[in-house]
Amino acid sequence: MWEKIIESVGLMKKILSIIVIMITILLGSTNVNALEIKNEEIRVGLKEYYSNAKSIHVNNKKLKMGYMINNKFVEEHIFTSNNGFTYEPTKCYYLVSKKSYKTYDETNVLINKLKKQGYKVYAGTENKGKWKIYIEVEDKNRAKIILGKVNKDKTNVFKIVNDNKYRTKMNYSGKSIIMENIQQHPQFLPINNKSDINSFDLGKRHYRGRLEFGRYNEIGISAVNIISLKFYLYSVLPSEMPSDWPLEALKAQAVTARNYAIYYTKISPKYKDKPYPICDTTKSQVYKGLLEEGDKTNKAVDETSNELIYYNNKIVPVYYFSSSGGHTENSENVWTNKLPYLKGVPDIYELDPKIEPWIKSITSNEIKKILLAHDINIGNILDVNPVKYTESKRVMNLKIKGTNGEYILQKENIKSWLGLYSRKFTVVNKAYKPRNNINVRGENLCKKNIDNIYTINSTNKTKKLKLNDQLIVLSKNNIDNVPLINGEKNVFVFAGQGSGHGVGMSQSGAKGMAHEGFTYKDILKYYYRGVKIY
Repeated sequence: MWEKIIESVGLMKKILSIIVIMITILLGSTNVNALEIKNEEIRVGLKEYYSNAKSIHVNNKKLKMGYMINNKFVEEHIFTSNNGFTYEPTKCYYLVSKKSYKTYDETNVLINKLKKQGYKVYAGTENKGKWKIYIEVEDKNRAKIILGKVNKDKTNVFKIVNDNKYRTKMNYSGKSIIMENIQQHPQFLPINNKSDINSFDLGKRHYRGRLEFGRYNEIGISAVNIISLKFYLYSVLPSEMPSDWPLEALKAQAVTARNYAIYYTKISPKYKDKPYPICDTTKSQVYKGLLEEGDKTNKAVDETSNELIYYNNKIVPVYYFSSSGGHTENSENVWTNKLPYLKGVPDIYELDPKIEPWIKSITSNEIKKILLAHDINIGNILDVNPVKYTESKRVMNLKIKGTNGEYILQKENIKSWLGLYSRKFTVVNKAYKPRNNINVRGENLCKKNIDNIYTINSTNKTKKLKLNDQLIVLSKNNIDNVPLINGEKNVFVFAGQGSGHGVGMSQSGAKGMAHEGFTYKDILKYYYRGVKIY
């Protein structure tokens, strides 16, 4: 009997173990995607100013060099220089010692000896605790001659190496070190800065965290910033949204920026063939370093700490833009994928957009040149007309008629090729007739001449409406743009509103919603349909 009870208990334990395993598997996607981001570090490519350059100069006087070992920065050596440090690619032939040294200081005896013999000689690092001697030579023939001379000393044997497309040089105080960069790139940390915050001074920009310098199989040298997610967001937030905007709008921006960073660094890297998953430009998120930070934007980051946006319990890519012009857009109408949480919504709180309604004139000849630059020749341009709109009133297809045929410009190519703020526009061509009257809803719907319309404010003061080139009309589900200008021959006027692709969160709309008392979670759930924030 006891054997059966014990056997039953054992069976129950197995069943419970299986249940636990199944629950773990079922919840696994959430756990995998709900990354622990508290102390997360990310790599940001500094493409704006410090990418594929001839050289990069750091103004700091003291830098700590080290390597990442088991996800921890381990110090290798501290360098001091009154004039800062300059990093550059080096493509020379070198004689490299086969013998390794554990520290930088151990290389000095042989370096001084070889310098006295007239050689250009440097210490070089290959990895943690692995230093070698590098003798610079002009070419391969000269290298063979010098190799015979230096190898007479059997205690230090050298070999010839050519350009490996990764090797770089750091110059400081009349000295240099070579960084091999094949096995692992060293990283640098600023120390003993005058300011309260240790940071790199690169002139145009200042950065927290660590910097890595490399060629990464390119001609020039590039910098990568390794920084905590928190400090990264401290800079991204004011770089992407004005810091004097309402706190709830800033908090909404903080969560979307965090979501973007986590998704495109840890789940689906933006740059799969680069030494960094995201960069500091509009190709990812604008990141300008330490000097952009501010108390209010830092507060928005801190008060939303670790919060992310989930759809079906998964972290999803989210997008944002400056202003929608009255209605956001479905993802499939801009890109390819139809994402259920990225559906267009009315954006009627966007009454004070960052980019005001705009007008851009493009001549027939200019449009012809734009098409020719993309290998499209339809002759002289006769007419330009939208032939398909989205529900949000963005142009999906723009027909360009020429003397030798027609061409249909589609989706975002319309905006990028023609250099427009958005695709929410009306084309004013020679056939366009401006309106002379509009419908006004008071007690009754009636028509009014546009030259005889008055507005009334909250104190019941009336004022004649001043009309310039456009009339912006707010309706229940959209903000419409009515151009009041005449068309011209051989000129196409694009009268539009909004700025950006229109998918996801309108920053100007978030500002308007915050002014109306909505919380940052209200804002996020409005622009991203069916999501959860935690």
